[in-house]
Amino acid sequence: MRTLLKNGRVIDGSGRPAFEGSVIIEGKKIARVIEGPCPSDFDGEVVDCTGLTIAPGFIDAHSHNDWFAARQDPIPYFKPFAEQGITTQVVGNCGFSPFGYEAGTPHLALIGGGLFQAGEAGSDFGSFAGWREAAEKKTPLNLAPLQGHGTIRTGICGYENRPLTRDELARRDSVLEQSLEQGAFGASFGLMYEPDRYATAEELESAARIVAKYNGILTVHARALSAASTSYSPPFGGRPHNLRALDEMMALARRTGVKLQYSHLIFVGESSWKTVDESLELIDRFRAEGYDFAYDLYSMTFGVSVITVVLPSWYLSMPPAKRSSPWARLRLAAEVSLTKKILGFGFEDIMIAWIGEGYEALCGKRVSEIAREWKMSELDTYIKLVELSQARGRVNMYKYYHEDIVTRLIRHKPSLFMTDAWIEEKGVQNASAYGAYPKFLALSREGRGLPLEETVNKMTGAVADRFSLKGRGYLREGCAADITVFNAATVAHNGDEPVRPRGIEYVYINGKKVVSGGLADESTMEGSGTVLQRDSSSV
Repeated sequence: MRTLLKNGRVIDGSGRPAFEGSVIIEGKKIARVIEGPCPSDFDGEVVDCTGLTIAPGFIDAHSHNDWFAARQDPIPYFKPFAEQGITTQVVGNCGFSPFGYEAGTPHLALIGGGLFQAGEAGSDFGSFAGWREAAEKKTPLNLAPLQGHGTIRTGICGYENRPLTRDELARRDSVLEQSLEQGAFGASFGLMYEPDRYATAEELESAARIVAKYNGILTVHARALSAASTSYSPPFGGRPHNLRALDEMMALARRTGVKLQYSHLIFVGESSWKTVDESLELIDRFRAEGYDFAYDLYSMTFGVSVITVVLPSWYLSMPPAKRSSPWARLRLAAEVSLTKKILGFGFEDIMIAWIGEGYEALCGKRVSEIAREWKMSELDTYIKLVELSQARGRVNMYKYYHEDIVTRLIRHKPSLFMTDAWIEEKGVQNASAYGAYPKFLALSREGRGLPLEETVNKMTGAVADRFSLKGRGYLREGCAADITVFNAATVAHNGDEPVRPRGIEYVYINGKKVVSGGLADESTMEGSGTVLQRDSSSV
């Protein structure tokens, strides 16, 4: 199959200036990139791109769609991403992956941290290779997988708040090395989630050293993303907690030499916004010292998390019966009250996305609103919601930052773009799954981001380089034919509404047209993607 995308404005993903030209696709590859007039005698399908921009397919630097790739019907989980121009996703982030745990673990139900589940019946993927084989048959988008450290730890000891024993560390190492040897691009930590929040510094360092040995990349959901948090004791005072968390990961990179990607750099709560300057200065200085450190960001000012994410480790690790003791409630109330006051973030900034069957009426409501309806304190309401969801509820968290901070991060050299979104079967959907990348493009047009060529680079070539995705991210002869064609004059998202964006016209994945006129063709999507593998030749 040969296709000519003719007479468009070509942005090749490198950041260099756009030019008028055309692109020829042959099979799964780009055969030619033509600057100037296109061939007049082309034999194959011709798509007129006059007035449109031809770019590499967008690469989502932080996703969780590995949890849905091996489903019997993966299309609903991937369709919105394709319709916003995304062709490849880096998956296995925040310590969560649906693969890489000991066979026969009694803790299978806990894998996924409450945000995700191990999958449909029969989809028990202890090994990376087993998951890859199943996902390869179905995945609509290309996937670059990471091994979730939290998944390995859960498989070994569930959510126990304790260090791993020497024997358990050896078993952890075995699973991690197996995934890296089988093609995983690196690993991820989720230090605000169970059970990674219980991992010792020594555990994290030894895992980072293994990733570095394999020339992989380590992505990290840090211990704190706000100036005050329940991740530290006391949960307030002293150096802002998000800066402590940044210090911690930089120290880890110094000790191990690991290539580190700081996941979703955000500043939750108004008081945290004051730490933007110091955070960026720390990152710039660290990179100037020669360390391989970068980060990614949302275009939205909110994100999704598990309902327990704001609760302290000492509380979560207590037996349920003891959590309701007067002493535990008094301590929790004092910590939460002071943290809210200091942080400038409260229960009015937390929206319920899902609690469980029978509680659908709570979806879309803020915790403060539910408290008024129930005539309970906000904290008691929140604890009840945690209990009703069996600690597996989902929330939308607001005040991640404001639009001016988004603009500043976009323009900061070490930043890359991502969605950190997934499609839920029930409850409130995350608008980022539908419009995150069109918003980045719209911000460029409006002068609130980077020039269009640099914006496209941060969602294509720069991501491919960062994660060593060979043959992806560029419009070059021999590269995979992952291509997004969009209207730079009209591309836009729809605010917080989870609906299809405007201005994304055509999307090709490995040479297959999966979006035309902005609409995904479900008949062509299944299996159009592939599971990418890390090149192990340099290990």
